[in-house]
Amino acid sequence: MYTNFEDLSKSSRLWVYQADRAFNIEEKEFILQNGKAFVASWTAHSKALNASIDVKYNQFIVLAVDESKAPATGCSIDKSVHFIKALENELKINLLDKSKVAFLKNNEVSLVNLPAVKSKVETDEISADVLTFNNMVTRKEDFETNWLIPAGKSWMGRFFKTEA
Repeated sequence: MYTNFEDLSKSSRLWVYQADRAFNIEEKEFILQNGKAFVASWTAHSKALNASIDVKYNQFIVLAVDESKAPATGCSIDKSVHFIKALENELKINLLDKSKVAFLKNNEVSLVNLPAVKSKVETDEISADVLTFNNMVTRKEDFETNWLIPAGKSWMGRFFKTEA
């Protein structure tokens, strides 16, 4: 059953899929239209899931399930991954690649290959206060408070020099 993202409980389970490029307007509409149809029929053991889908910054797909009525199960999660893979094929994008870190600079998303992060910190191309996306959040409450955080407060914090 589709529910507006804002109406889901803060404890809702959540997955963030980062695209390897920004979506254009038509692609965003395609994702939302097909995503709403998917979550409207998404079930776990024949029970409808109270779920939502949203697109953030034209580059992230956020899928969430309020598990208070029916929990997502292995099979239902597999169905969501199949939906994401279908989007990848249709739109010629990559949503499952975890080898890039996303940053928000001047209200635009920029991607950096994971192996290059440390050197970009060392050359001050990435500062401790630049915002980064923590796509490992798993609950809506964490998404709202800890998805977009300063790089220095993320796993990259160990790369920044600290003043004694």
